[in-house]
This record gives sequence, C-alpha cells and structure tokens, in this order.
Amino acid sequence: MLRLVAADSCGPLAGELAAAYEASHPWVTVQTVVFDSAVAEETLRIGGADLALLSWLETDDEEEKIPWSHPFGRDGIAVVVHPTSLLTEIGLVHLQDIFRGRVQEWGGEVLTVVSREEGSGTRAAFENSVLGAHDVTLAAVAMPSTATVIGYVARTPGAIGYVSARWLDGRVRALPVEGVYPNRAAVSDGSYPLARSFYLAAMAEPTGETREFAQWVLGMEGQAIVERW
Repeated sequence: MLRLVAADSCGPLAGELAAAYEASHPWVTVQTVVFDSAVAEETLRIGGADLALLSWLETDDEEEKIPWSHPFGRDGIAVVVHPTSLLTEIGLVHLQDIFRGRVQEWGGEVLTVVSREEGSGTRAAFENSVLGAHDVTLAAVAMPSTATVIGYVARTPGAIGYVSARWLDGRVRALPVEGVYPNRAAVSDGSYPLARSFYLAAMAEPTGETREFAQWVLGMEGQAIVERW
C-alpha cells in the first residue's frame, strides 16, 4: 500500500492521480487522505504517509525544511467574488487594501473578506504575495477549506475571497488580477501574479513503490493529468 497525504488544494488532483496510478498498476493500492497543508506536512513528518502533495513549502529555517521535495505542477490562486459583485478586476495594491481592511466597500456595496484558516498553504501563498508583512483584517471570515470558501462567496453578495484556480466551477466569479485571468496558460508562463507550485515531498529520497509513483507523477502520464484543468 502507498500512503499519500494531500493539502486541501491538491485534494482532487491527488485523487485523480491515485485512481489513474491504481488503474495502470493494479497490484498497488493508493490510500489518500486530505488535510490543510500544515496538517498534511505534520502527518508526513510523523510517519503517517509515504509521500505528501503540498500546496506550500517555504521556510527560512534549514532545520525545518522537508528533506526531499520536487515541484510537480503550478497553480493559480484565484481571487473570487459573488457573481453580482461590482468588482470586475483588481490590482495587487487594491487587493492588499481590501484584505487589510483599509477598503471596506466598493460602489456602495459592503465587502466581506473571506480568508482561509491558519495552516492553509493557499493562505500562506496568498499572504506572502499580497499582504507581505501585514496581517489580514480581524473582520475576515476564516473558512476551513477551499470548498467552504467557494460556498460562502457564492451565497454572500459583497464577499471576496481566494481559492485554488483548479477549483473554479462557475458558482463564483474569478477576477483578473493586474489585468490577467488565472487560466492555465497565464499561470504556467508566469504572467498571472498569484501563482505557486505544488510539491511532492518525503522525509527521505523516495525508494521502492514511493519512488515509482513519484516518477510516474513527474512523467508523461502523470503530467497529462496535472495539466488537465
């Protein structure tokens, strides 16, 4: 059995990869569990998984770095609003002002900031790119998963949040950031400003079936699935 742990943003992709790998390697069972990125990383560290699929892997502390990691895909962080929102596009400075609470309305509509909970890789990546050293407003509504962010924004006029672009399903509207939409081409070529890598990670260089799976994900079959969004 191959034990995978995945960050929330990587969850659907991890499921697709596991199913495809099992189909082409019927002698292997792939067990996949999904948490936020911090819990997924901790699960890997304590030996609860052979391999992790993480949405954020940044630390300045050499002692805290995971011993082995490799990027396996790119993802955009989409800024999403309720379909009726008067916001049609946004820049990074304006986005920072909204998420810091310095701008609280737009066109007469009160804005509701929707963020992820502490430990989310998507939150870490978003705050690193948008907020820098600043904190998100205390008035922000914190959600425990990508799905709950989408659900809340979809039913709340004036809501603005952020999610993995791979999760967009038409219930919310993604805004162009600095004039660029978070589509696959823009994320891949670097023109979309809110992008991050997904990582394979392990506590040692993979061996055996773990190595076979990692090589498969990084090879043609796995990458065809990764790029299908």
